[in-house]
Amino acid sequence: MSLPVRADRTHLRLLLFLIAWALVSLHWLSWSALPFQAAIAAAVLWQALRRESLVRTLESERAQHHAVDAQLRVAEERYRALLETLPLATYVDRPDSITGAAWVSPQIRSITSYGPEEWVADPGLLEKVLHPDDRERVLAEMTRTKSTGAELAHEYRLIRRDGSVVWIHDSAVTVESDGTRFARGYIVDVTARREAELELEQQNEQLRELDRLKDEFVALVSHELRTPLTSIRGYLELMSEDANLTGEQTHFLETIDRNAQRLQRVVGDLLFCAQVEAGKLSLEQGLVDLNQVVAEAIDTGRPAAAQKQIELVAAVQDAPEIPGDRARLAQVLDNFVSNAIKFTPSNGKVIVSTKLVPAARAIELAISDTGMGIPAADLPRLFQRFFRTERATAAAIPGTGLGLAIARAIVDGHGGRIDVESVEGAGTTFRVRLPF
Repeated sequence: MSLPVRADRTHLRLLLFLIAWALVSLHWLSWSALPFQAAIAAAVLWQALRRESLVRTLESERAQHHAVDAQLRVAEERYRALLETLPLATYVDRPDSITGAAWVSPQIRSITSYGPEEWVADPGLLEKVLHPDDRERVLAEMTRTKSTGAELAHEYRLIRRDGSVVWIHDSAVTVESDGTRFARGYIVDVTARREAELELEQQNEQLRELDRLKDEFVALVSHELRTPLTSIRGYLELMSEDANLTGEQTHFLETIDRNAQRLQRVVGDLLFCAQVEAGKLSLEQGLVDLNQVVAEAIDTGRPAAAQKQIELVAAVQDAPEIPGDRARLAQVLDNFVSNAIKFTPSNGKVIVSTKLVPAARAIELAISDTGMGIPAADLPRLFQRFFRTERATAAAIPGTGLGLAIARAIVDGHGGRIDVESVEGAGTTFRVRLPF
């Protein structure tokens, strides 16, 4: 009978010792029976050793099991402590109820004023404390989630024990186990955020109302100014026809008329902006030759350019006529050319060009100057009403800050767009793309 190979050396030495002891003890046996008796003794002793080894193994595994249990208890305590320090309440709901809870973390008390034991004991507590304006929606969402197994994230109001209202963000996932479906998730108190959002919305609404009142006021004042300005210019025209006027008197009348025209343009711009804000922009549709509009704008701006010794040139390409309001498009171009001349120092250059963009089925109108340029930080606000750059204000360059806002409104009304490129100290280029 061979010994098992798994017996360790200690067991083997002990076995040999016991076998030798057995042989000595059994001297009364016949020598012919000695091998058989020794084999039986060895087998018996080996089984005893195996039993002892198994007992030791079981005791070792039991000790390891106890150690693992201890580690699990420590981990569970740490996890529970972590949950109890989080600024949210976690929960597991009951599979037999839409709103009942099987377990809720202690933070639920500070959020809702109701303790975990109350939420577990009363499956209908949520329905009782839901805000009346949110109850139907929230219960419908929970029912739908329970039946479909989908995830849920929504916000609603609860009424606390003292009657105060708390906003809750509730996020949950559905879990299926042993044929039952239940949800587990967390809730967070978002009352502060909700109140801040409400306050911000109220402030925005007040600002919108103030902006509306301002537009109404501007439109009203502009309309009231238009009629007397028209009368002033009419009487100025009659007075200027008097042949007995001296040269000084004629100069005075021309100055009055020039300033009346300037004020009339400002009034017109204000009324136009009011129309745009009210969504009442009106465009006279027709076919427009942009190259001809460019030529007229060059002729209009040439005297101002000559005073500053600015080279004003046109570089146009043959292009088809486009649909649009000729007067309004001329207003856009006159504004850009006037600005380019105003913001370009003496001996500078202004180029007005057109080119065909077949891929976009559009004509691109570009106005480039070698002026002071626009700071990059001002570019996003460039088309806002009444906006003027600090450099323009510091240089006392005249203007109301309405021209570019009006230009964008007109171009948008034609289905086009305006792009601007500028480098401080090098110049600015406005590109107007209009479809044909």
